Amino acid sequence: MASEAVASQRTPSALGILVWAFRLWAFRLWALRLWALRLWALRTRAIRISALLLVLPSAVTGCKRGADPLPKLGQVGAFSLVNQDATSVSADTLRGKVWVADFFFTRCPTICPRITRRMRALQIAAARQVPALSLISFSVDPENDSPPVLRSYAQRFDADLKTWSFLTGDLEVVKRTVVDGFKLALDGKPDPGAENGGIIHGSHLVLVDRTLAIRGYYRSDDDEDMTRILEDAARL
Repeated sequence: MASEAVASQRTPSALGILVWAFRLWAFRLWALRLWALRLWALRTRAIRISALLLVLPSAVTGCKRGADPLPKLGQVGAFSLVNQDATSVSADTLRGKVWVADFFFTRCPTICPRITRRMRALQIAAARQVPALSLISFSVDPENDSPPVLRSYAQRFDADLKTWSFLTGDLEVVKRTVVDGFKLALDGKPDPGAENGGIIHGSHLVLVDRTLAIRGYYRSDDDEDMTRILEDAARL
């Protein structure tokens, strides 16, 4: 009897086993819940850090663009010429507008057609992005490029003349405007037999603001510059 009593004391009861099992289950449940909470916190933190890393560069770029105005690289100066309709166009006509200038001549056999095609592509893109942007093409062979010749040339490239003007006029006025105003090269005389048509001129596009200040030069053969000129025009 005594030995049976001792054995019964050493053997846990069913209730004790249940209590012990419940405590073990509760502990495991608490540990699992704690682990889940920590995992959720780590995941949330990782998502926030990833989002910050994605947003920060664009925010910094946006602040930089907003904080740094485009430089003023010179002043166009006064000029008075006529367009493809023989209508007078002067510096005062363009004051208050944002515009892009290029330089060409209709007999040019090399870079001028490419530049004009670039200007047409720019006009199409500007209609969506910067609809108020104007385009001004200066002929550097004004003795040949009369208003009717310019109109025919504009039609050849499907130019929209509502926002694009082709200018001609006195040769000395053109030279002064190109060299002294835009600070670009212009040399030579028309020679249809020469490889470059006899005239050497700048191929950059020039962005001009509402006060006739030059705000940028852009390579007409560079796709990135063509994108940048629209972005810069939108800031003016």
